[in-house]
Amino acid sequence: MTQTNRILKAMLDNPGKKYWTASDFQHGEHFVGYEATARMSELINKYSNIIIPGKEGRFRTLSLDWNKEKEIKELKQLFEVDYE
Repeated sequence: MTQTNRILKAMLDNPGKKYWTASDFQHGEHFVGYEATARMSELINKYSNIIIPGKEGRFRTLSLDWNKEKEIKELKQLFEVDYE
């Protein structure tokens, strides 16, 4: 699984988490490493229709637009087929 897909899958699997920062992906079960910020930027470019970029201080944040139910469902199905 690519690092960008790992980040996106973590976001999809945790709908209760309001927003994500690079530090969420620099340790623990969703580990991507120090490249997390760059991968987050790639996600914003690739999925601009469902990802909401933000800032907390000087740090980038990402959130999913859960109102985009059709797009979210399609992504979840993609991960179930390809990665699980």
